[in-house]
Amino acid sequence: MTTQHTTSSTLQRGITLLEMLLVLGLLVVIAALAMPSVNRPLETYRLRKSADLIRAEWAKARAKAMETGRTYVFRYEPEADGYMVEPWYSDEDYLESSTMTGAAAMGTPIVAPPPQLFDDATSATMKHLPEEIVFAAGETTQDARDLLAVQGTDALVNQNASMSAPVFFYPDGTSSTARLFIKNPRDRYIKLSLRGLTGVVYVSDLLSGEQVE
Repeated sequence: MTTQHTTSSTLQRGITLLEMLLVLGLLVVIAALAMPSVNRPLETYRLRKSADLIRAEWAKARAKAMETGRTYVFRYEPEADGYMVEPWYSDEDYLESSTMTGAAAMGTPIVAPPPQLFDDATSATMKHLPEEIVFAAGETTQDARDLLAVQGTDALVNQNASMSAPVFFYPDGTSSTARLFIKNPRDRYIKLSLRGLTGVVYVSDLLSGEQVE
């Protein structure tokens, strides 16, 4: 009688364990099937958040240029998530620097501008978009003023082969006319359009790859 009771209890425990394994396996399958549905809204949220971030950075650069009377630029890393907002160094800035003027007076060759030419030099720190969002493509329509700004500047300081062409923000409130696309891992895009005359930014709805091309 005791042996039969023990065998029955052991069998019962084995069935319970098997059921638990089956339930766990079923939960894993359900979670795997549901994961894309959960990730899709999150990726869309990150994409929209990135668009709002860039729009805010452009507005901040425009306001900074108008406040300080100095031209600012926005540049980004194509097919990556890095970007920078910084003052645009010109030849006049170098000449007006007391450090460089003193060096020139002593006959010392001027190779590069002083590292603290501006009080807000730290603004040139590389920033990044939210996770898994990258700059897909962009174009800047350069007018005569943009071309003059580029030509009248030390290319070794302002140019970087890994960065995009600069988007200018001028002290009078105008800017370059630019168009920029950002995308998420599912190849969903958002387009940001910057109006040069007014500095107004337009943000599109979600776009597919076919709509971008």
